[in-house]
Amino acid sequence: MKTLQHHVMTLICLLAVAFSPLSLANSRGEQKQVFGDYEVHYIGLTSSFLTPEVAAAYGIDRSRSLGFLSISVLQSQSGQELAVPVRAKLSGTIRNLIGQTRTLEFREIKETNAVYYISTFRFDDEDMYTVQLQATPEGQTRTFDVKFSQRFYQQ
Repeated sequence: MKTLQHHVMTLICLLAVAFSPLSLANSRGEQKQVFGDYEVHYIGLTSSFLTPEVAAAYGIDRSRSLGFLSISVLQSQSGQELAVPVRAKLSGTIRNLIGQTRTLEFREIKETNAVYYISTFRFDDEDMYTVQLQATPEGQTRTFDVKFSQRFYQQ
């Protein structure tokens, strides 16, 4: 499983760099939003970019018209150089430019040193979508509102 986790993280990092011009959020440099000691990281891509092995391992259909979101919540901790992943309650919606809104359903993926939440959705080629998320870290009462826009392409 460690090999699979390594492949997933490598793929996500490579895709984040390769597709950075496609995301308006990247004009700020990173695909994350910071809330005090917490960071909410996000990436959106077409599910056909996932390798067949990764898609099968997580039960994700690979399709040119199926979008994929991966969200993680990290917390900075004193004495640690890197923020650590934390569990969170996550909900959200996705809206196209003409106002059609759909609720996103997230699945939690928990691995040795990672916790992230994934969701898939159908999209129309070259349409711009606005994603609105609400993330509440486990044990916290404060909810973080995350909003970003991204154009999705059928590749």
